Amino acid sequence: MESFWQTIKKPIIGLSPMDGITDPAFRSVVDEIGHPSILYTEFVSAEGLSRNPKRLLRTFTSHKTDTPLIGQLFGSDPIAMQEAAAILIEKTKIQGIDINMGCPARRVASHGGGAGLIKKPHDAIKLIEAVKSAIRATNKSIGLSVKTRIGYDEIVTETWIKTLLEAQPDTIALHGRTLKQMYTGVANWEEIHKASLLTKKAHILLLGNGDIQSLDEANEHIKKHTPDGILIGRGALGNPWIFQNSTPSVKIRIQTAMRHIQLFDELTPIANPLSLRKHLGWYIKGFSDASSIRNTIMKLATTKDMLDFLSSLSYSE
Repeated sequence: MESFWQTIKKPIIGLSPMDGITDPAFRSVVDEIGHPSILYTEFVSAEGLSRNPKRLLRTFTSHKTDTPLIGQLFGSDPIAMQEAAAILIEKTKIQGIDINMGCPARRVASHGGGAGLIKKPHDAIKLIEAVKSAIRATNKSIGLSVKTRIGYDEIVTETWIKTLLEAQPDTIALHGRTLKQMYTGVANWEEIHKASLLTKKAHILLLGNGDIQSLDEANEHIKKHTPDGILIGRGALGNPWIFQNSTPSVKIRIQTAMRHIQLFDELTPIANPLSLRKHLGWYIKGFSDASSIRNTIMKLATTKDMLDFLSSLSYSE
C-alpha cells in the first residue's frame, strides 16, 4: 500500500524534527505561515510510549491540517518500538512514523538509540522491521522513514546508508554531521549528495538537512545535492516565514508570537508555558531593544502575562 511519501509533490521542503521545539503549537504556526511539505513531531521514547501512552501521546496532538504529520520515535528495543508504532497508528493522526537514528545527546545515544544506532547496524535494521510489522498489522497507508547522520565519530556515509537501504524505508533524512560533531562545524553536503546517489538507485527518497538558513539555500541544495528535497530545522526558529522566502515586519513578528501563545493554550492547555520563553526570544531576535524585551520575557510565567506584555509593545512598522 502506497504512503504519502510516494504521492507527495517533489521536491520536499519540510520542517525537521527538533527535541523540545517542534511541539504542537510550533508546528501549527509553521504550517499556517510557511506551508511546508511535511511536519515532524518532537521525538518520543518508544519504551516510554509503550508503558505510558496517555501522557506521551500529547506530543502528537495536531491542529487541523492537510500537511502530512510524521511522528518520531527513538529507542533501541524492537518490541517497544513495534508497540509504540502501533499506538501511534491507532491513537493519532500521524501519516508517517520516523525512527530517530541521529540524536547525538548522550542520554539517548549511550543507551543504543539515536545516533548510537550507527554503531549497531543490526539493531537499526531490527527497529525498522519492527515498525514495518506494526504498519502491516493495520489497513492504513503509513509511511516509514529514518532520520540519521553521516557517522558516529567518523564519516561512514556510504556504508551506513547501504545498510539502511537493505531494510527499505520509504525515506531517509540525513543530517550532514557526525555524532561527534554534535552541531559544531558545518554540515557536509557532499556526503549528503553521495547518499542521495545511493538512495536514488534503490528508489528511496533522501532528504538533506543541516545549516539551511533561507529558502534560496534550500533550493540551491536541492539543485546540487538532494533533488528529492530538504528539511529545515534551526533556520525556522522564530522564523516560519523561511519556507515562503518572506521577511515580516516587526509588528507581524509580534502578532505571530501572540498567535503562537494562543495556539499553545488551545492545543496543549496543561503543558508548562515556560517552554514558550525560548520561542518568544527567537521571534524578537534583531529588534532594536531585543535584550531588554528578552529579559522581561524570561520572567513571565503564564500565557496571560506573555500576551499582555507583547500587547504592550508599540511597533508600527
